[in-house]
Amino acid sequence: MAAAVDEFVSILEQGPSDCTCVFNPWRDHDERDAAPRRRMPAARRDNMAAYLDARRAHARVLLLGEAPSHRGCRFTGIAFCSEVELVHKPELVAHHALALTSRDAAVKPQRERSAAVIWGEIERAGKPFEVVLWNAFPWHPYLAEDASRAGPCGPSSNRRPKLDEVAQGRRAFDALLSCFARRLDVFAVGKVAQNALLRWEDAKCEGCLRHPAQGGETLFRSQFRRDVAPRL
Repeated sequence: MAAAVDEFVSILEQGPSDCTCVFNPWRDHDERDAAPRRRMPAARRDNMAAYLDARRAHARVLLLGEAPSHRGCRFTGIAFCSEVELVHKPELVAHHALALTSRDAAVKPQRERSAAVIWGEIERAGKPFEVVLWNAFPWHPYLAEDASRAGPCGPSSNRRPKLDEVAQGRRAFDALLSCFARRLDVFAVGKVAQNALLRWEDAKCEGCLRHPAQGGETLFRSQFRRDVAPRL
């Protein structure tokens, strides 16, 4: 399984075929990264490997989301996980403390609300190494720089991945599943993930959960407790 993890991380580092308005956390760096910036992608690859190592023999369920956000996986290398989880819940994430890679992590670690909700439920269930978190499009899609646009744009923004981008996520998804000792029950978190599993041939979906963002927190919690927690 160690070889499978290495292959999976290599696919992540390689990234999608079209990198337009896409940030690759496992290969790219910019001014938001801690110094020395060029070493931060390797730190995020190591984070991912340690996260998987803790779950290889124990994982039972995979929660599949949409795509990384500019506050979460972009800095940790782990889906649905922000630096706040690495600081405050390290024992839930891996067997040892993981690297913080954002420029201001020492004073203000990056925080993502969806990550806080999901890890809160994982902690409540009491079996963190039986849950794997992932995204249909594993790299961070962002809005093009546009001075006329109202609101954030560029790498510090988020956008929904396009259909052809999600299609490229299938290779990483299959490689991820090969990293574990048993077949995982896959649940979609949100419509993008649900539609991806419907389009991906032979990809089985055990159920769909409301994404915790944009008012979905309460429903996500109840669905997780009803549908996911009993399988752990």
